[in-house]
Amino acid sequence: MKKLVLSILFLLGLVSNSYATGSVGFTVSSADIKSTVKDDIDSNGTTDTTKNISNDAVFASIFFEKAINDNISVGVDVIPGTAEFESRSTTQSSIKQKGSSTTTGTNKGNVDVSRHVTLYAQPQKEIRDGLKVFGTVGYIRADADSRLVSISSTDKDVSETLNGVKLGLGLKKETGFGFIKLEYSETDYDEISATTTNSTKITADIDTDVLALSVAKSF
Repeated sequence: MKKLVLSILFLLGLVSNSYATGSVGFTVSSADIKSTVKDDIDSNGTTDTTKNISNDAVFASIFFEKAINDNISVGVDVIPGTAEFESRSTTQSSIKQKGSSTTTGTNKGNVDVSRHVTLYAQPQKEIRDGLKVFGTVGYIRADADSRLVSISSTDKDVSETLNGVKLGLGLKKETGFGFIKLEYSETDYDEISATTTNSTKITADIDTDVLALSVAKSF
């Protein structure tokens, strides 16, 4: 997190010229969170099962943005709090020890994401009368906390860093107080994984499709 904050301060410092104008605002996003979950039962590198999961989520974020010139802006977007990005469950029968009775239960797993920060650049072009079309290129860093509940092993909590790349396209309308933006974006996150005490390795590849509406005040 410290390195990311320093990078943000450095980038924003590059635009501290006479032109640069700042804006602060909030965004409401509707996201389709898609996960491909793979299970490697004995952690030997072979995938035993694969499951595709899709979750819908609505969340809010705050952002700070600066215009370098008429054609490009840079900014940072932060999602406060924690959001559940992935959750799965499956029923399993297990014999923990030879000669013991069969146990039936539900295996569960979920990934909660916090401190979700996006550092982005938006090249833009005015169409007419303050209406602009823009693209987004962003780098994402977040904390991911996974919890695995298994009937055949000890429950396990895993914390790791989640990184991703965001690409988007949208429309921006300048107003008397700032601007309004409508954007569609896709984010490809790096894979995250965790291994239970019975050597089952679970890997999740998370991608999101997001439609977002932003309102900002310039100063």
